[in-house]
Amino acid sequence: MKKILLILSVIGIMISCSDDNDSNEMEIDGTFTHRISDCDNSTNLEINCVEHIWFNDNSSANIMYGGIDYGIKFNYKINGDVIEFITENEPFSFRIESESVLIRIEDNEVWTKTE
Repeated sequence: MKKILLILSVIGIMISCSDDNDSNEMEIDGTFTHRISDCDNSTNLEINCVEHIWFNDNSSANIMYGGIDYGIKFNYKINGDVIEFITENEPFSFRIESESVLIRIEDNEVWTKTE
């Protein structure tokens, strides 16, 4: 009888400790911005001094960065508290500080939610 209770207890513990990753993932939406430090567009108004990320859905976003004046669509994935954008060139990833603050991993720049 003790063995049956022990087995049932172990089974109960294993079931209650099942892995449920969906409940831990944070959903990111809206627009995040970052002002480029030391940016001066007074001689060329086509240079954009504010970078933007518009999250379209749970796998793609448009990003306007590096002074360009248009957004480029990228796919992304969230691993824990890290957003990894899938790019051909340079790595582009963020640590999720909160629902309204992202920290770019490559240079520690702070991006804040505006919408």
